[in-house]
Amino acid sequence: MRIAITGSNGFIGSELVAYLLSAGHEVLLLQRKKPAVLPTGAFYQPYDMNWPERMLDLTGVDALVHTAYMPFTTTNNAESVNVHTTLRLSNQCSANGVHFIFLSSMSAHEDALSEYGKYKFKLEKRLDTSKCLILRLGLVIGNEGLFSRIYNSFKKTALAVLIAGGKQPVQPIYIGDVVRVIAKCIAEKRKGKFTVAVNHAYTMKELSAAIAAKAGKKPLFISVPYWMANLGIGLIELLHLPFPVSKENLLGLQQLRAEDTSADLDKLGINLLDLKASLDKL
Repeated sequence: MRIAITGSNGFIGSELVAYLLSAGHEVLLLQRKKPAVLPTGAFYQPYDMNWPERMLDLTGVDALVHTAYMPFTTTNNAESVNVHTTLRLSNQCSANGVHFIFLSSMSAHEDALSEYGKYKFKLEKRLDTSKCLILRLGLVIGNEGLFSRIYNSFKKTALAVLIAGGKQPVQPIYIGDVVRVIAKCIAEKRKGKFTVAVNHAYTMKELSAAIAAKAGKKPLFISVPYWMANLGIGLIELLHLPFPVSKENLLGLQQLRAEDTSADLDKLGINLLDLKASLDKL
């Protein structure tokens, strides 16, 4: 099969590229800059979220996995660009008989406060799941992303700030399971909407303690209320200082929800690694 991936040089995109190539598929890399060396079986086509009206050449493509998104800042129009571009991609795929797969998030729901959660939820409502597939992912455990930032922070210090006591529910999914699920859904031409994360909800404190142990540290936790965290992170971002959690992360954290994922996992016929096994894999 030939599979196109937007954001093919990103966290999930790059892992998916490697997995699909190793399985013998052809992969069309859709990203801004052409790689210095194209792996065997990989092809390149320029793609940028800032080109919302540009049509892709999908000749011979069986499926397109949309992992790219424009991060929100106070000076851009990220929500409009993300929504418009995704809907346009979905329509183009439908018109060309290409299986469209959109990666959403468990942070996407009607009460979402983060811009990320809001735009993902808007797209979940507008995409036609009789024609495409939506995968709602939990917190992805891998060598990049939020997990990686927290891990690297623990490598430097055992001190950890918990927001509101760290009681927020977190349902993780190992990056290896993410790409395996996507590949399985492509092979089976799955359509619909599925939430994909372990069915057990860990607290943010439990997650942080597990990450600290992975980093070889015994954590020293300090709990702060949301309002104080908001002020502190705002100042850190204003001064452009490194910190593992952004204001967007904080807003997402405030509205995290635990969900029963067992029915969706059963429908997909998959078993996921738990948090300990995921951390052991890294």
